[in-house]
Amino acid sequence: MIKRHYTSSGLIVKNNSVLLHYHLKIKLWLPPGGHIEENEDPIQALKREVLEETGLLIDIINTSSTVAKKFQNVYSLTPPHTIFIESISDKTEGNHEHIDFIYICKIVGGQIKNNKWKWFTKKDIFNRSDQRYNFSSDITLTDELIDLCLETFKLV
Repeated sequence: MIKRHYTSSGLIVKNNSVLLHYHLKIKLWLPPGGHIEENEDPIQALKREVLEETGLLIDIINTSSTVAKKFQNVYSLTPPHTIFIESISDKTEGNHEHIDFIYICKIVGGQIKNNKWKWFTKKDIFNRSDQRYNFSSDITLTDELIDLCLETFKLV
């Protein structure tokens, strides 16, 4: 059975743009995010990762009809926009999968702390929608990220 890690990622949206960074190890543009640590829920992990990586404070945009609620001994979370299962090939960890809780987010504070981050406009993403990613190409946005970004622009 393949080993699985739980992760959270966030498409941060501002002015019809999404914030991405170029991941040197895998040579792709990706949104901020990372592994869910012990005792964190997916939203706590995402907020921590976004702050650590970008310097930004975020809130989750609820894209579902489900509203987070609190009861006496139970509370619910805002559900992710989607969940991806991503195949990962890593020299250290070996082959494994990420179960990635993907949220749509807005900025509520902070400032981008370095120049590793780039705002991709709706036009930037749309211009790449007819280019198909493969390992031998120089295309650095995957089909699933392009699709997710275009879907996000329709929602917000």
